[in-house]
Amino acid sequence: MSAKDLKKIEKQAKEEEKIRYVSRPTVLTTDFLAEEIWDRKGQPKFIVYHFKDESTEETDKIDLEETDQQGRQVIYVPVDNEALRKGLVIVPTGLRECTFKEVLEKIDRFASLPNFDAVGQDVMVKFLSRVVVGTWFLDRFVDDPLKDVAGAGKFSPIIPIRGPSQSGKNRLAFLLRMLSYRPYFEMSTYRVPSLYRPMDLWKGTLILDEADFAQTTEKSELIHYLNCRATGTPISRQDPKNPKVTHTFLNFGVTILTQRRIFDDNATESRSLPYFSESTNRKLPSVETDVMLRDGLEIQEMMLYLRFKYYSRVKIEKDVWINEVTDPRLMAALLPLLALSEHEPSLKNEIKTVVKELEILKIEQKSNSEDGTVVNLIWEKVSEGKFAVWNNPHYYVMTKAEDEVTPIPLTTSKIADDLKWSTRTVRKVINSLGMCGKGLPSRITVGNKSWRVIFFEPTKLDRRLKEFVVDYEPKKLFNLIEGKGFQTVLDEKMTQVTQVTDTTHGDIPSKENASRAGSVTSVTSVTQQSQEICFLCDQPLPKDQKYVTYFNQKKVHNHCAKVAYREDEPGLREGCGRC
Repeated sequence: MSAKDLKKIEKQAKEEEKIRYVSRPTVLTTDFLAEEIWDRKGQPKFIVYHFKDESTEETDKIDLEETDQQGRQVIYVPVDNEALRKGLVIVPTGLRECTFKEVLEKIDRFASLPNFDAVGQDVMVKFLSRVVVGTWFLDRFVDDPLKDVAGAGKFSPIIPIRGPSQSGKNRLAFLLRMLSYRPYFEMSTYRVPSLYRPMDLWKGTLILDEADFAQTTEKSELIHYLNCRATGTPISRQDPKNPKVTHTFLNFGVTILTQRRIFDDNATESRSLPYFSESTNRKLPSVETDVMLRDGLEIQEMMLYLRFKYYSRVKIEKDVWINEVTDPRLMAALLPLLALSEHEPSLKNEIKTVVKELEILKIEQKSNSEDGTVVNLIWEKVSEGKFAVWNNPHYYVMTKAEDEVTPIPLTTSKIADDLKWSTRTVRKVINSLGMCGKGLPSRITVGNKSWRVIFFEPTKLDRRLKEFVVDYEPKKLFNLIEGKGFQTVLDEKMTQVTQVTDTTHGDIPSKENASRAGSVTSVTSVTQQSQEICFLCDQPLPKDQKYVTYFNQKKVHNHCAKVAYREDEPGLREGCGRC
């Protein structure tokens, strides 16, 4: 090599030092959108779509005339690593011109026989295929980069495909994978860095196979990652060598996974669109065929064309609701599809067809969680009329005693025995359900015995029943309360429950009946509008205010308050008698 050649090499090396190459699969500006493509043999490239004239061009690098803090010129290049070369991540091979109608028809053929047998769940499979089509436009949740706030303003569902071995879970996951935006495949990993690091780079759809893990509670690091991913919350990690440095990994997109069991964490389950896979008697291809792979790659090309064409036209309206939907997270998962339905009207009808079935399926799944198990057990008691009023609007749950005759309050110990759980677990679940307000006594006296009862307020329990009980009819709880002799006022706050029977606890004699009258107003006192009533003894208050005081922010007789405050816990234990 001559001296002239050496000088030329040295000059090129010095020039290279002044350039910083940044690997990105997507580059977006106000003028164009560039996406990475790869012909699966050469070098990956960018295909650039110009919004103004709708023209496209291919290039191996993009210069936005930016510089970094060291003054180096920043050049964007496509990502080229082993994840791409060895097939963990899929990018389109090019563009294929089409319409939404054409690609949806091809998708329906792709996700049906002979590739996959939905075993009677064709509508659900069709719906899930539409959900993953929406992954190509998830970044439209943020229309203005100045309004991009971590964990806010965006949502992407988790799609768990569940079923026993050889029920077709992997086949459906493969089909959805080929329809998704930049799918990244991983198998049965519990190492979260193996997920959030590559997903920060590729920013696509995560497909996780064999996602059955020993721990799927809220304490699991994987569950934390999935929950953050659904809401677009970045994952942050402190640098072990320099605690002042925080490494942050972008994290947002649909997650498709296969598993046999539901998540233990109810929050993760509520973010899911579950599908139950059934075994088929048909002899389908035992492995994915070359035709499937070819069709899948063609769909990738078609969806990239539609992403380019409609990117600036798709507007995700975040305040839209479908009348048939009651679950907020299900509604959030449908928002990208509703945005696309403005350009393909058939999507709206397909959504309405499946949402009710999907809501029931979500409730069925959540009913098997710890929260759902306890709520269904409580509803079993309450629906049989086993409840009593304590201090309106607070009730407590009853159950049968050992003699099978006299009802007694239901306790956490009784639930723990029935479910074979620890009392600590039962109490933790009950507290997390929020079935009543704070500040209630830990124990009350029923039938001359102190009990640690399970309180509930009708409005709060009604919400939990809608969430966890499959066959619950709205407001059925209020009808039960009225059926036991309590007249409920149903409004947004439900501030009044009026007793129209003489006893508070049904067939259980209790001294509380006389002392709870202030919290459960008698029929006679309702008509006495001209005179104020004591909150504790339900008798008229004197006009002379020196004989009146306050108890729990309610007007009471002075002597009633003394009796109430004399007890270890708030509330009157026995009748006053002095009124």
